Amino acid sequence: MALAGCLGPSSADWGSGASSVEVDFSMENTTVKSGLSGSSTSLDGLEPVGCTTGDDGMDLKNGTGEPVHISGYLAASHFYDKHDTQMGARGLDFGVTTAVAIQSMPFDQAASVVDGDGARIDVKAWSTPFTPDTGAGTVDLDELDMDADTQWFILGLVPTSEEILYGMQALNEWHQPVVIHGYLVSSADGKNPTGYLKSWHEVNNECMMTVGNNNREDAYVFVTGISLEGASVSVNGNADDEWVQGNVPFLGRGGFITFFLVGGLGGAVGLFVVSKGMVMKSASNAMQTLIGNEGMKKAASVKTDAKAAKKAGMESPTERKARMDKERTKEEKREKPQETSLPTKNDNPMGGFDLDSVLASSSSSTRPGSAAPTERKSSVVVTEAAQEMDRMNAPEATSSLPPSMTQRRSSPPISGSPAKQTAPPSEPVKSQPPVRRKKAVKTAKPAQEEPVAPAPQHYEEEDDFSDFSF
Repeated sequence: MALAGCLGPSSADWGSGASSVEVDFSMENTTVKSGLSGSSTSLDGLEPVGCTTGDDGMDLKNGTGEPVHISGYLAASHFYDKHDTQMGARGLDFGVTTAVAIQSMPFDQAASVVDGDGARIDVKAWSTPFTPDTGAGTVDLDELDMDADTQWFILGLVPTSEEILYGMQALNEWHQPVVIHGYLVSSADGKNPTGYLKSWHEVNNECMMTVGNNNREDAYVFVTGISLEGASVSVNGNADDEWVQGNVPFLGRGGFITFFLVGGLGGAVGLFVVSKGMVMKSASNAMQTLIGNEGMKKAASVKTDAKAAKKAGMESPTERKARMDKERTKEEKREKPQETSLPTKNDNPMGGFDLDSVLASSSSSTRPGSAAPTERKSSVVVTEAAQEMDRMNAPEATSSLPPSMTQRRSSPPISGSPAKQTAPPSEPVKSQPPVRRKKAVKTAKPAQEEPVAPAPQHYEEEDDFSDFSF
């Protein structure tokens, strides 16, 4: 994934915003605008220092010449998306987006270094371009002096174009040969705030920068190009072998992604199929060893017969049980009685018969001649006509009647019913409508307090009041 360009160093952007740099490069006057300090910083009056032909060979000169070449073995690098002024960053430090530590040697020699045999730098901190804090390793940059066995360049790289800025991410890969092409930096006013003096740096006849007696050269560089093994970074991004983040040799970035999808995912699926086949074959061999050839033939025939039976519509015990359970569940749902509510229609044809009052009340009745009252419940309500009859049956009413009528009333009843009374022909009495008994039906009533009506007088249930005629 790193090779495909999905991961990369955190670096500055190109432009005038925060965490961005923008360089207006020219041989006469170069301007660097930076937001890496936390605020906008502009450095004017900077002159590129190039390689020119002098009296004694190639020499360095302000505002003219060809780019200087710095070749060697890239041992360490650091990328900046901001600079901390409290840690000592100042001046052109704010224009540096990448700092590198390169061991000075020809490019071919650096390319022949076996991976692992080259110098290894342990970087603890790199707050400013020229002050890397290094520790254990084959080389400690803090301890370099005239007695050191190797020579080093510590460079603060300033991009001259957007393509150079993003191409510098190629330096994130350590332990590779590299050549930095560019110009050293001087100020037009001669104060040299960038640390360049003619006596500090020298170049050979091939414009290759050399290292002095201290075995270490620190310099700012306006980068115009980078040479790598098999790739390069140009100022306009149009080189034939232009380096692109995520580029892979031979395959390229697109080819690598395609290879990963086809070769990686497709190979995983193919490997799964092959491994599954090998496991099944091994299991089959073990089974044949256990049950023999005849057992294998019978097992194969059982499998074939099962497929044929299933195709013909036969069911296995498990399938049959599941189907029967499903049918039983449906049958139980159909047979389940549906709850219905009874109608609450009041079809009582008798206006004087209040079924609710009968169910809500109880009374005690005392029959004439009984020793004590008996508490009982009845479903018959005594109407006014029945009460009138009761008063007539009382002893006072009986004594006032003629003897003939008294004799008739005292006659024994027929089949357990009170004797039917008839009036003299000369005095007809209007017959009262029969009182019908109706079976009490209990209905749910809301619990509420109702006024208690006077308990009506009741007759014995075995009495028959179907006819009240005299």
